[in-house]
Amino acid sequence: MKKLVHFLVTVCVLAGLGFTLWIGLRKQEQKSAGHEPKAREDAAATEEKAEDFVVTIEREKRERLGLEKATPEKTELAPRRVAFGRVLDPTPLVALDGELAAAEAVLAASRAENDRTQKLLAAGENTSRRIAEGAQAQFRADEIKVESLRRKALLDWGEDLANLDATKRRALAEQLINGAVAIVRVDILPGDALTEPPRSARLLVLGRETQPIETNEIAPAFDADPKTQAQGFLLRVEKPPFALRPGMALTAWLELAEKPRSGFAIPRSAVLRHDGRAWVFVQEDEEKFVRKPVTLDTPLDGEKGWFVVEGGGIDEGDGLVVTGAQMLLSEELKAQGGAEVD
Repeated sequence: MKKLVHFLVTVCVLAGLGFTLWIGLRKQEQKSAGHEPKAREDAAATEEKAEDFVVTIEREKRERLGLEKATPEKTELAPRRVAFGRVLDPTPLVALDGELAAAEAVLAASRAENDRTQKLLAAGENTSRRIAEGAQAQFRADEIKVESLRRKALLDWGEDLANLDATKRRALAEQLINGAVAIVRVDILPGDALTEPPRSARLLVLGRETQPIETNEIAPAFDADPKTQAQGFLLRVEKPPFALRPGMALTAWLELAEKPRSGFAIPRSAVLRHDGRAWVFVQEDEEKFVRKPVTLDTPLDGEKGWFVVEGGGIDEGDGLVVTGAQMLLSEELKAQGGAEVD
């Protein structure tokens, strides 16, 4: 009897396990079967999304919109680093020049007096050693003061400015006062570092981006930015095209002494801003225009527009829409349901 009971219990347990396993296999099959339709839906959504960037314009409408195209210009660009900064207030430098000028005048007088008393003392003339020693001590004190002010100039304004003689330093102070020269402090991005000073710099003042300023008077700053710990440089700008007021914010593109990079120059009129990105329209055939994302690397001179590095979204031979790109975007968004243009 006990054996029969044990046998029946064993059969029940095995049956329960078998039923549980069968249920699990059925669910797995249903889940696997559901993947294929979902994959097809995802592919269809991706294809639909890609088609959203295409607009078809018939010839008559294209002529009415006045669309014009051009091929990107292949070019090379010297490596650059972006830096951010501001125009410095020249008041401390002008004040320092005044202090140095006064200290140097006093030093010249005490040097002459020391030389005179030392010669009289050596010749046995009517002068006491106490007077000679006093003149010498005054000369040393004045010499130390001038040296201290020059070190301050070195720490605050860099080696180039600190090494100017009195005449050139005074001329620089006058130029800073009348706006013929400006001193700019820029800092590269935190974590970046340059082993050599840049060869030149292009400055773009906020609100005056269409009037870039060039300079090759660059010296390393003695200190780092206290907040970002970024490496800084002092730039001297001579005869700026407009007044550089103290505190003006600006962006600087620092040109480095490295191998140039290959890429393309594209006109500014070809670039669109939409959804927080930069785009261009490329004509693929007579009626088909495709909107492609591009990575804008560096602004170029004048009408050249932007430099796009190879692999940044532009291919050689692309037919870029340079006139009417904004209207193409409006037509595309209108076909999608009247979305607003940025």
